[in-house]
Amino acid sequence: MTTPPKPATGSGRAELPLGRVLFANMLLLGVAILWGSHIPVLDVLLGTLDVWTVALFRYLVLIPVALGWIMLSTPRPLQPTQSQVENQAQSQARTRFPLGRIAILGIPGVLGFALCYSAGIYFAGPISAAIIATCSPVVATLVNWGISRVRPGRAMWLAMGFAVAGGLIAVSSSEPAGPGQDHRVPVLGEALLVCGMICWSSYSVFAQRWLAGYSQLQITGFTMTAAGTGMVLLYPLLSLAGLAHMPDALPPLAIVAGIVYVALLPTLFGTFLWHSGIGIVGVPVAALYMNLLPIFAVLISMLIGIIPTTGQVIGGLVVLAGVAQAQFHRLKTQPS
Repeated sequence: MTTPPKPATGSGRAELPLGRVLFANMLLLGVAILWGSHIPVLDVLLGTLDVWTVALFRYLVLIPVALGWIMLSTPRPLQPTQSQVENQAQSQARTRFPLGRIAILGIPGVLGFALCYSAGIYFAGPISAAIIATCSPVVATLVNWGISRVRPGRAMWLAMGFAVAGGLIAVSSSEPAGPGQDHRVPVLGEALLVCGMICWSSYSVFAQRWLAGYSQLQITGFTMTAAGTGMVLLYPLLSLAGLAHMPDALPPLAIVAGIVYVALLPTLFGTFLWHSGIGIVGVPVAALYMNLLPIFAVLISMLIGIIPTTGQVIGGLVVLAGVAQAQFHRLKTQPS
């Protein structure tokens, strides 16, 4: 029995074929587009519903779709799809379904990110959320460094500098606040956004380690289901505390459509693409693409009449230069 190569979780030093690297780039570009659309849509949803209720509805939509997707596409849904064991102890451990690890990944990781990020947008506003998103490569690289002990290389630091600078330029122009976004607590909002990024980066690294052998679809579905279960259990307590408020009537059709969109595309499918991408190139390299979030958020906002400024266009070009520089350096070291 042969052992497949481990997924890259470091600074992009693992040797990978050119085709796989390019495929990962396409996946991560799709993630950036989907998650970029998440910001303006979530901004609208939070104008009608509170953070907790949006999270509850999101997972109530997501869970049955995720479980159905796994059941229909995986012959043995609860079993690993690959044999990636290095010793007998690991083999015996993987005969048991890793429920505890999935709960840790799903509740503090996925749900912690979702709640912190949504609350951060509510308190700080979408522009501040986009600014903080440009720091995603720094947070992801530092978290990966702390967990994996993989020190970032010079090319990665240069790429992060380009990406952060470009993202900051792109979101430097002001835009009108969305409906229901009048009450801001900037310091609290930005702190929550950073906490959310730490939750997501930690989840991304540990998910590939703890659930090695399971497909990326299984990893996504299991952890998202755990996050949704945690939200269902938490919601009654939040409601009793007066923090969560169930609407008295069915929300407008546009709000319902927004919840379904956020649940199925940015959250479920976007996370599946994310895991598929980081399984190839690792978290630090993949996080560079998150600097494209504000760019796509602005482009998508053009559909509702918001025109990008010169600074946003220049920022987008700088971000693209940063991502291209990192990938060019990586491709030079990969076999064809």
